[in-house]
Amino acid sequence: MQPDPELRATLLALYAAMSSGNAPSVEAFYSLASGSVFIGTDASEFWTDSARHNADVRPFFDGSRGTLRWTAGDALAYSEGNVGWTIDRPAIALPDGSTRLLRVTLVWHLEDGAWRVIQSHASAGA
Repeated sequence: MQPDPELRATLLALYAAMSSGNAPSVEAFYSLASGSVFIGTDASEFWTDSARHNADVRPFFDGSRGTLRWTAGDALAYSEGNVGWTIDRPAIALPDGSTRLLRVTLVWHLEDGAWRVIQSHASAGA
């Protein structure tokens, strides 16, 4: 397997969107395909409907709770055909000035020439 610099750049573009206060730009990175799954740290953070996931997490990305600033850790990206995966430990600067570390794994699918997230798992911690 070889690293995929284009997919890594897409991940960094997702982080930039997540830092922009513009939720639609974030949602554009997520597939609406049936079978997409999104999992977080909390027991309530388990979605098998992409549209519901986008609606539930929109307040984190629309600026209504302040703007989060995402900074990549040592992001890695790989792909095989029309499926890719990224892993990272990004830092997120919160509106109150504190920083949280996450562990993030994303599975991507190439849809109409663009990488879209079809599965995610993000959890808090170092």
